[in-house]
Amino acid sequence: MNTFWLVLPLALDKPPRPEDVKQGWIGFVVFIALAVAVVLLWLSFRKQLKKVDFDEDAGREPAERPGEQSPEEPRRENGSTRS
Repeated sequence: MNTFWLVLPLALDKPPRPEDVKQGWIGFVVFIALAVAVVLLWLSFRKQLKKVDFDEDAGREPAERPGEQSPEEPRRENGSTRS
């Protein structure tokens, strides 16, 4: 109930008039600064990912790797594993 009495005056306040609200340089500068920060973070992330050395076949089972056969399924004479 106490929260209701704290929020009630805020809800009853009138919104500002359109002539009181103006676009300003501060908002524009903050927006441009955020955009520059996102671009710099993206470039840094891309640079770090280039440094990573990973094995593309690490998540595959041995039978799924190209050129290899599984021990359970011997290759047939024609190179197929199917009967």
